[in-house]
Amino acid sequence: MILYIALLIILAVCLFLTIQYSLFLPPVNGLPILMYHKVSKDINDGLTITSDKLESHFKYFTKKNYTCLPLKKVLESKDASIPKRSFVLTFDDAYLNNLQLLYPLLQKYGFHATIMLPVGYLGKTNVWDKGSEPLMDYRQLQSMDSTFVSFGLHSHKHISMKSSSFEEISKDISSCFQDLKQKQIEFLPVLAYPYGAYPKDRKTFDAFAELLSKLGVTHGLRIGNRINKWPLKTRYEIRRIDIRGDDSLWTFKTKLKKGRVKMF
Repeated sequence: MILYIALLIILAVCLFLTIQYSLFLPPVNGLPILMYHKVSKDINDGLTITSDKLESHFKYFTKKNYTCLPLKKVLESKDASIPKRSFVLTFDDAYLNNLQLLYPLLQKYGFHATIMLPVGYLGKTNVWDKGSEPLMDYRQLQSMDSTFVSFGLHSHKHISMKSSSFEEISKDISSCFQDLKQKQIEFLPVLAYPYGAYPKDRKTFDAFAELLSKLGVTHGLRIGNRINKWPLKTRYEIRRIDIRGDDSLWTFKTKLKKGRVKMF
């Protein structure tokens, strides 16, 4: 009886691990694009990662011979092949801590990250989250070497691309282009959708993608927590993997290799 109960427990644990952590799913071939946000000295949560934990990720990339590809190179590539262990780094919202804590690590490890700018809030704070976290200003953006950092768009006012009208989206994105060009900030015409939100209805999405193209946006980044097949199949539904500060190192490795942790 005891042996029977033990076997049931073992089976239950195996089933739990299989479902919860994709335990038996093989690694996925393709390109993982990783999404981070804030970097902190002492906080790990859903949007924040400590510099020590971030460095543990960078050490893992180096130890396992991963290649960090700049987003610009990926989106402009006509080559059907990329290094087997490739990845892309993106950081949303242009927090000042990206300059203070991320940038030195990029220089130390020779990696490149694309920071997605909520242009209308540069030099201010993350008011869309009712927060007081400072964002970089234009001078601070310009202080970083383009070898290690590039910039993309995260809308002007951190608006949802799902709930906003096309007129609001058009005005918002046009303001991004106008402000960044006026301040002479070089940027990729790539939009990371705030909140990962975008129209899901296919007809509406097609019209949305056409609008972005007319506005000069060449690519759109969603979330999705999947590894992108290579070459990229769609310009406006490129997937990113949400990397959380409260992820264990094991969870991070699983996301990097499989794109997700849970099977369902």
